[in-house]
Amino acid sequence: MYAIISDIHSNIEALTAVMEDIKSLNAEEILCLGDVVGYGPSPEECIDVVEKSCRFCLSGNHDYAVLTRAERFNPLAEEAVEFTRRRLKPKWYSLGRKRDRWSFLLNQFEQKREHDILYVHGSPRDPRNEYILETDITFGNLDKIEEIFELVPRYCFVGHTHVPGVITENFEFLAPADFESKLDLEQGKKYLINVGAVGQPRDGDNRACYVTVEDNHIEYRRPEYDYVKTMDKMANVGPISKEAAERLEQGR
Repeated sequence: MYAIISDIHSNIEALTAVMEDIKSLNAEEILCLGDVVGYGPSPEECIDVVEKSCRFCLSGNHDYAVLTRAERFNPLAEEAVEFTRRRLKPKWYSLGRKRDRWSFLLNQFEQKREHDILYVHGSPRDPRNEYILETDITFGNLDKIEEIFELVPRYCFVGHTHVPGVITENFEFLAPADFESKLDLEQGKKYLINVGAVGQPRDGDNRACYVTVEDNHIEYRRPEYDYVKTMDKMANVGPISKEAAERLEQGR
């Protein structure tokens, strides 16, 4: 068994709860699909945990924006990127962990393929930035999904949307509630699996979210965490952070 996490967004309280849950399962390893930083108040602590605990970490759009610039970000996300960059970017005289954390972001993978499993943050067509949405199914954007599936070897694990769910090659979107959070993946079929968000869920459930994988079986896990503590921290970050904090309580 191994665990896949994504979209931590500098939320150390959520990440700690997830790591404790993973430890209780005796998972063999942890993989991260990116967006370790952004939105939340604890980028340094989250980087430290992911760097220590995960076999690899992909580059999310927020991670990359901190290194470069925020393009096509909404004002809330852009403000969070600027805040995070101010916290993390080393000066010429910086030493130790500050430089190490910056190097961690610089050295993230854009995508990773292992055997017949592909790992990306966004989509096989655009590993950092493209969203694969439930509305692509409901509104009939099936050419997009078909093109994406052509790039999927067998399974593709993604994050980015903060909404957990499975898209089948028959163009179905299955929310975890549709299969009671546990799903056996059929042999010979392809799946797109969004693992949800650790640090900023957007499916109406404010608990942290991640996935475990064992053979052809996946399970969505939803540990509770002290989001009020995270919200209190965010209230002191900047003038735009109140909205981001409220989203944690709402799971939106």
